[in-house]
Amino acid sequence: AEITKALPLAESLGVVIAIENVWNQFLLSPLEAAAYVDAFKSPWVRWHFDAGNIVNTGWPEHWIHTLGARIVKVHIKEFSRKARDEKGPYAGFRVDLFEGDCDWPKVLAAFDDIGYSGWLIAEQYRPPSFTDDAAWLVHLAQKMDAVIGS
Repeated sequence: AEITKALPLAESLGVVIAIENVWNQFLLSPLEAAAYVDAFKSPWVRWHFDAGNIVNTGWPEHWIHTLGARIVKVHIKEFSRKARDEKGPYAGFRVDLFEGDCDWPKVLAAFDDIGYSGWLIAEQYRPPSFTDDAAWLVHLAQKMDAVIGS
């Protein structure tokens, strides 16, 4: 109801309301997510896709194919089911890109399949071993380049 109330303002400002998949047990499948967005019948409600958040319960490439053009922004984030199972739920996020269960070649191929050409935003865990900001940013840039090139 609140999103519906905000739609006229979003439209007047030219701002998309992007729903992100987070760990709140809401919209646990890509079919539910697509139906939710479609129910607004508005181009001003779309999807902010987070690859790492999906891995806990599914496969990012399946969500991408199902959500298609509804995706307006993307978080590039890793998640490890093994770390989750051994150390607890949020430990799954404490891995570097390519050290978890996101199949980046499949994820990027899925984005190509749907014609996505928007932003890819790094939302990645910074290990405590990176105490220097510049070194961390260089490392993250190299990892993002590898994701994009995969």
